Amino acid sequence: MVKDDFFETESGFKALNFSCTGASHIKNNTVCQDASASLNTKWYSAAVVCDGHGGEDYFRSDRGSKMAVDAFCSCVTDKAFVKRFDKIESESELPDLISQLIKSIIFRWNTAVESDLNADPITEDEMQGISDKSRNRYDLGENLQAIYGTTLIGFVCGKRRCFGVQIGDGKCVVANQCEQMLQPIPWDDTCFLNVTTSLSDENAYEEFRYWYAQNLDRDFPIAVFLGTDGIDDSFAGDEKLHDFYKLILNNLAKSKTMQPLEELREYLPTLSLQGSNDDISFGIIFDPNGL
Repeated sequence: MVKDDFFETESGFKALNFSCTGASHIKNNTVCQDASASLNTKWYSAAVVCDGHGGEDYFRSDRGSKMAVDAFCSCVTDKAFVKRFDKIESESELPDLISQLIKSIIFRWNTAVESDLNADPITEDEMQGISDKSRNRYDLGENLQAIYGTTLIGFVCGKRRCFGVQIGDGKCVVANQCEQMLQPIPWDDTCFLNVTTSLSDENAYEEFRYWYAQNLDRDFPIAVFLGTDGIDDSFAGDEKLHDFYKLILNNLAKSKTMQPLEELREYLPTLSLQGSNDDISFGIIFDPNGL
């Protein structure tokens, strides 16, 4: 149940998240490989969505997506990060902060993967059905992070600044002050069909993309939407996806309550069934007064 505290926000923004098991996963009795989280603090609101890779070669990706969510949340609540984010005086300081955050996310995720492998070694049952190529690598102890492979989109919004980071597919959509819908985080052309970059890649740091803005910028958001590809694959192109997000904003503005987001949470399984059939994770960060 979504708590109805529409205007209670210290940061100027409010963040929420939802995840649901995809229709095909329900049909095949397989686990949800998505994960998501949101945070509301004095300094900022944040949301993150992660999509564990499908396919038998990535048989612990449901754990990997949860580890990625935990890594992002622990990094953006770290005292050192919070202090730097709160004290930034110029836009030129943001790229270094974001770079350090990305490195920290990768480090914490890989540490969690290593700990999980030590605590719960891979079993022969888990290896059933994987490709010969992957089996050969895993038997040699190579590229074991791929078993946990996942995408990640994370966003942080404060009163004076915001930024988003992403590796892999899915879409981050920003509704700016001019009522335009943007996808400001640069797209990665290597993400195509079922191929995506991943937190498990050896060069994950180079594959991360990001975007940032200050509150005086034209494109500073009144709302940010994060969605794994289970959402954007449910729509015939970006225009339809943007229309869907505009409808959510219009309903929030008219209602002045959180009820439209409760209705959205209940609708996501239907969206999966009628659209992508995939798991869905959704995050929203919005300015209640700005709507």
